[in-house]
Amino acid sequence: MTQSTSTKVRESGPFQAMPGVMADESQLAPATDWEPSRHQKAIIYTIGVLNLIVALDASIIVTSLAAIVSDIGGSTTEAFWIGTSYLLVNAITMPIICSVSEVIGRPICLTFAIAVFTIGTIVCCVASNIPTLLAGRCVQGVGGGGIHSLGLVVQTDIVPLRWRPKWYAIILGFWALGLCLGPVIGGAVAEKTTWRWIFYLMFPICAFGLVAVPYLLTLRPKERTAQEKLSRIDWIGGALFAISGTATLVAISWGGTQYAWDSAATLVPLILGIVGLAITVVYEHLFAKHPFLEKSLFKDTGSIVTYMAAVAQGIVLYSALYYCPFYFMAVKEYTALQAGVALLPLLFTITISGMVTGRLVTRFNNYRWPVWAGWFVGAVSPGMVMVWRRNDSAVVWVLTYIIGGLGQGAILNAQNFASQAICNPGEEGKAAAMYTFSRQVGMSLGVGIGATTFQNVMKLKLGWEGLPLSIATHAEAYMPTLHNLPPGHMHDAIYDAYKFGIQIVFSVSVALSVVTLVLTVLFMKQVDMNRKLDTEHLLVTQRMGKHWGSKEQSVNDSGKWTYGVGRP
Repeated sequence: MTQSTSTKVRESGPFQAMPGVMADESQLAPATDWEPSRHQKAIIYTIGVLNLIVALDASIIVTSLAAIVSDIGGSTTEAFWIGTSYLLVNAITMPIICSVSEVIGRPICLTFAIAVFTIGTIVCCVASNIPTLLAGRCVQGVGGGGIHSLGLVVQTDIVPLRWRPKWYAIILGFWALGLCLGPVIGGAVAEKTTWRWIFYLMFPICAFGLVAVPYLLTLRPKERTAQEKLSRIDWIGGALFAISGTATLVAISWGGTQYAWDSAATLVPLILGIVGLAITVVYEHLFAKHPFLEKSLFKDTGSIVTYMAAVAQGIVLYSALYYCPFYFMAVKEYTALQAGVALLPLLFTITISGMVTGRLVTRFNNYRWPVWAGWFVGAVSPGMVMVWRRNDSAVVWVLTYIIGGLGQGAILNAQNFASQAICNPGEEGKAAAMYTFSRQVGMSLGVGIGATTFQNVMKLKLGWEGLPLSIATHAEAYMPTLHNLPPGHMHDAIYDAYKFGIQIVFSVSVALSVVTLVLTVLFMKQVDMNRKLDTEHLLVTQRMGKHWGSKEQSVNDSGKWTYGVGRP
């Protein structure tokens, strides 16, 4: 067995190289060990750094919302949209940009995503009102969605499935680091300087990505003419999906908060969005020549449950990331910085749990047990939040966070690769994009459902006490007033209303975790992860110089790239 500077592997499986072609050992399975080349490692770490900025941008807002609203005005509902607008556009962008990258190539699409994210960041930096800031967040969402989803898809082009959980742990580590740093940095910025610094901090990483990606990411798609490339992009399906998906998510997000559920403002976009999604599914199934929503990804109950579980995790995870800091600032009177620091046990544990789980999944070739254990533990943690008291010691919430982090970290890694193992060979990239999209939809719904639940439950509690319902509508802005209220019935009643609203948010997470646990136990099937790497995107190393190694390549009868290894 040949060893080269590009990829080293020890293998004893049934797949053999094509006659007359030197096959890259990373294409063969099952293997007992696999190591990426220096070029591949550089790509993995670059993707990790880019994922850090995506996670940072999503979480840094959490502890700085009050400062933003205080500076440029806005209600709690508008503050909520500063966070959720990014996540909504993020979700809608993911499947579309991944589909386009299948045709025109990953490097172009990823570079485009970084450039768009940079433009959106500039708009946020100069915003002087809520509409401008929301516009910038939406533009950032387009770029962030492309960066996050394409980073995972690129891995399916260069890392065999069995070893993806192990090496994805690096990317996951950067992503979780961004989640860890975001609330702390956001809180520090909100207290010490202008909130605009939360966006200024993005520019160095944006600059790094704009330089590193075109240089390192030398993935080349199958050669096609410009006309062939344009004809293979599902323009109609993508447009239908983007419009109807946005309408649906927007209606769900503002129903019961910005507008009543039975108002025309909520019902019209909701109905149009659902009808539009139904039309999209019919079009993709019957008419699209090259559908971006592959029906084969939903081939059985196990596949459908896996994507449903992705949505569920997004809801549970982002409910915790948004409403735990809110609890600490409103009920326990923490500063924004203290609330950010309080999240560290959760985020640090998610990172460690995800990285350890990745190695275990690769080692034992089994992803189901971490998913089951993760959802079981995931139901315990929000249940503990429901019984928090104002005077609980730090030990109580640190223990809650550690338990929650263990569960969420296990799910974050193992469930991701369950979707890639269950799909048909050669569709791992599309499965990765669909899984990431599903989880992102859950994240945006987590913030939206949380806001709807919190405000309506808090209004209910305030109504019972005969207090103004407007306090719930402006809950963020009302916190300083709350903390300055003199002791008495009104003081205690409003504190209880905040606490009650947040606790019911976490009761939704408990119920969702239990239901998802049952579904994954019953329907998620185990599939052998020893699979031949099957992709149309070739990682070319010749132009990187002898330092990176070199590859010979050929195209097999199906148009898939078959990698070869050799020495310069």
